[in-house]
Amino acid sequence: MTTTDSANGRPFVLIISHALTGHLAPMIRIASALHARDWPVSFLGPTAHRSRIEASGAVFFPLRGDADLDDKLYYERPPTADYSSLPWWERVLVDLERQCVAPLVTQWECVKAALEALRARDPARQVLVLAEAFFLGVLPLRHGAPLPAGIRRPRSICVSVTVPAIRSRDLPPFGYPFPFDMTLEGCARNARLWERSWARRAAPLTALLESKMREAGATRAVDEVFLSGGNYTCHERILQLGVPGLEYPRSDWPAGFRFAGFVQGPPRRQRSGSGSGSRVTANEPDFPWWPELVANSALERGDPRRRKVVVVTQGTVETNPRDLIMPTIEAFAGPRHSDKILVVAILGWKDASLAPFATTQQLPANARVADYLSYDAALAHADAWVHNGGFGAVGHGVAHGVPQVVAGEGMDKTENARRVAGCGAGVDLGTARPTAEAVREAVERVLFREDGSDSDGFAERVAALRRESEALDCFAIVDEELRGLIESERSE
Repeated sequence: MTTTDSANGRPFVLIISHALTGHLAPMIRIASALHARDWPVSFLGPTAHRSRIEASGAVFFPLRGDADLDDKLYYERPPTADYSSLPWWERVLVDLERQCVAPLVTQWECVKAALEALRARDPARQVLVLAEAFFLGVLPLRHGAPLPAGIRRPRSICVSVTVPAIRSRDLPPFGYPFPFDMTLEGCARNARLWERSWARRAAPLTALLESKMREAGATRAVDEVFLSGGNYTCHERILQLGVPGLEYPRSDWPAGFRFAGFVQGPPRRQRSGSGSGSRVTANEPDFPWWPELVANSALERGDPRRRKVVVVTQGTVETNPRDLIMPTIEAFAGPRHSDKILVVAILGWKDASLAPFATTQQLPANARVADYLSYDAALAHADAWVHNGGFGAVGHGVAHGVPQVVAGEGMDKTENARRVAGCGAGVDLGTARPTAEAVREAVERVLFREDGSDSDGFAERVAALRRESEALDCFAIVDEELRGLIESERSE
């Protein structure tokens, strides 16, 4: 126990998260912010990401056995022989089973081990849990499963790091290709889809979840169709990363639901117990072409020497460069674009390479490639942001006020792409594997008007979302909600 732990007397905060990078990254940012505010933070996470978690200042507790998912290896060595050939919605069902439901019992054992370790550190200290929504191993905690002797059942807050997978009368089931429709006809359509289509398709997952809950010792069933939102609503509060302007205006948000803004964006210098703080200047990336990018940004916007910067990535899951990175590079190859557009491609993993798709010598003169690069660093210089629809990528684009071109399928990516287009922050390409021509047309649409002048409509809309997020101040809201749990405990 640190001196700060002893001095401030605050409860321990135990953060738990699904093991995919896209889920971990925002929770690690929250851990870092809470540590800077003198909360004693612990983090139950995968051993493959231990160093990143510990760098946040959190005490690391490891996941074990089948709960200790290495997401990079999972996608390099798919869980089934036919995984790569499956349509995206079938891959999602496989992922939900293998990553979220199957390891639930082991996850719960790891949660109990972490609670025991915290009790050993300070038996009198309360524990508050911040649970990322897709770590299903916390469900037994909220459904009556017994705890080790001497441990009080901790209070908990759900943190949603994806668009909310919570059933609504106003929406079809998650991932279904139907437009938002709050009319009576639309609500009737949604009910039919939930009851006749999704309930049948999700039946194996619904049954497996109930079986795993019983095995974990839960005394109450989840008792709903899988992905209806019980993993959110079982907690006392729900903090949704993001802003109302990006989300559909539902009429039936659950009790305790609150938008918290995005965690993405330039880091802030945080004083102990203070508010937002000032921006921190990060270390400059160590790429030989980086000074060129900085110099380009230093030019006035009207300067004819200044090139538009298009940043492209595919995140950390769908990493075949042929899907989106190469089409984006090819879209702006050639003399017509070389003095107007600069393409920066981020591959997403350390030591990743474009081989065998291209070598450095084969790349167009206006293409720059980074194996691994902070999105915050790159987007500070970007005019357009091309990605495959991860919610974190959307958040980074909003946090930097950069118009987006989205090419996503799988997990929540289709849902994210629709929201980006629906709120006017960018263009949805409607496929994960667009042609170079489709990418070029979409990027030019967010950058230029028909007369070739700069297009401000998309930039204005995403700038409004950015202001909305900054006004919410995510880390201050998390801090406030934790304090709220403490106060409600004292008043009971």
